[in-house]
Amino acid sequence: MEVRIGRVEDLLDGRPRRVQAGERSLLVVRLGDEVRALPSECPHYHGPLAEGVSHDGRVYCPWHQSVFRLRDGDVLDPPTFFALPTYDLRVVDGEVSVDLPDEAPAQRLSAMTPYDPEAEKKRVAVIGAGGAAAAAADELRQRGFRGHIILIGPEEHPPYDRPNCTKNLLAGTMPASWMPLHSAKFYEKWGVDRRIDTVSSCDARSRRLKLAGGEELSADAVLLASGGIPRRLTVPGSDLGSVFTLRTWDDCEAIVAACDGARRAVVVGASFIGMEAAASLRHRGLEVAVVAPDEVPMRRVFGEAVGASLRALHERNGVVFHLGHGVAALHGNGPVTAVELEGGEVLPADLVVVGVGVTPATAFLDGAEKDKDGGVTVDEELRVPAVEGVWAAGDVARFPAAHLGGQPVRIEHWRLALQHGRAAARSIAGLGLPFADVPFFWTQQYDLRVGFAGYGRPWDEIVMAGDPSSDFIAYYCSEGRPHAAAGTRDRQLCAFSELMRLGRLPDAERLRSDSSLDLAALLD
Repeated sequence: MEVRIGRVEDLLDGRPRRVQAGERSLLVVRLGDEVRALPSECPHYHGPLAEGVSHDGRVYCPWHQSVFRLRDGDVLDPPTFFALPTYDLRVVDGEVSVDLPDEAPAQRLSAMTPYDPEAEKKRVAVIGAGGAAAAAADELRQRGFRGHIILIGPEEHPPYDRPNCTKNLLAGTMPASWMPLHSAKFYEKWGVDRRIDTVSSCDARSRRLKLAGGEELSADAVLLASGGIPRRLTVPGSDLGSVFTLRTWDDCEAIVAACDGARRAVVVGASFIGMEAAASLRHRGLEVAVVAPDEVPMRRVFGEAVGASLRALHERNGVVFHLGHGVAALHGNGPVTAVELEGGEVLPADLVVVGVGVTPATAFLDGAEKDKDGGVTVDEELRVPAVEGVWAAGDVARFPAAHLGGQPVRIEHWRLALQHGRAAARSIAGLGLPFADVPFFWTQQYDLRVGFAGYGRPWDEIVMAGDPSSDFIAYYCSEGRPHAAAGTRDRQLCAFSELMRLGRLPDAERLRSDSSLDLAALLD
């Protein structure tokens, strides 16, 4: 089907425009003398690309900040694992039309290199099978690596979209079939060897691994992408039934099963896991109480005003908070029936969800220095210093933040794990560059999505534009410079990420003096 788009002169250079072509919605953009047409929705969760920010031949998805190259639709930044196809265009006498097949795909797999052990003898062992591991395997095959890739993880599920374990999957608003990043058959087709096992020991110096099932193997390169282990309560009764941590797909399914016939849930912890779980359990109709030592939920990340607005949102949806309290004990005979707070108050509970943080999963690692918290410090290409052939990515990696002048940081967020996996894979393939991607994460609580771009380091000032209870953006600044932004204004957050990438963020004084400042306009 050939569809008329319009005239070339009506298209602004580098500014995509959404165009309806029959029943399909396209993103059409002029790049100098060329015109490109791509799908208008992000393959990740169908975010409207025309509402994102475009600059320097790149377009951001406004929802989760996947980034695509407009020239060919290639993925420049996750969370998407799929690129955008491009459609054939014709320009005749200045009129642009697109040849759109009836079955035109809305996404495409990036070009992959087949596994060929005769051509490439090198073996890469990835300890972990989460987002960082999946992104690394994809990137290795996309960068021409033909050797043996082994992903080692304990879950039967192929790598999946972990953030939904506390969000839509727990709430029951999405089918489980949406969870896998790729099917098991994908990994078979591209020669990625999934080992359903755990690593009991890894000698970093020799790159020799021993698996819990008894297998031993060695590798030319090892990527530590083992993620985090949820912290558990250490109070009396913490081993009772129906007391859950929430990290994996299996954890989520166990909680969903426990909801059947349950009426009351207690969530311990008021950070991302706890608050998202509370919203999801309320969606399932349970009475929910949140217990945490914090006086304001998520204050350490978002500050007082945003944290208070999130509490108010939950209270409007029926959640009862018991803040400023720790848990003294859990009670029950078999399954939990009550949670006793340190002040003596007792809350009835049919199930308890514990979200009090994670520790880096590195107990198996020998021969490489570990930080006090169990993390592993890496260099700018995510290599473990003084140990040849070993890299680390995701929750376990403390890396030099390029946009903080090389300050070492460790960030436990899923999209950054994907970025790390891709960067480490490029380095393993001999194509590494200093890691300089901008972190971004999001939290979904009821119908509110709050994004966070940049680095959650301590701040000395928060510059707020808008109302944190509805529509806002907050800039987190230190010594007069912003290093992070959070809010509901997707386009502003995309522009913040792009300006941070370019090193062109405005200073705190300008943000303070102009609450209506359009960051996207600063990219022109």
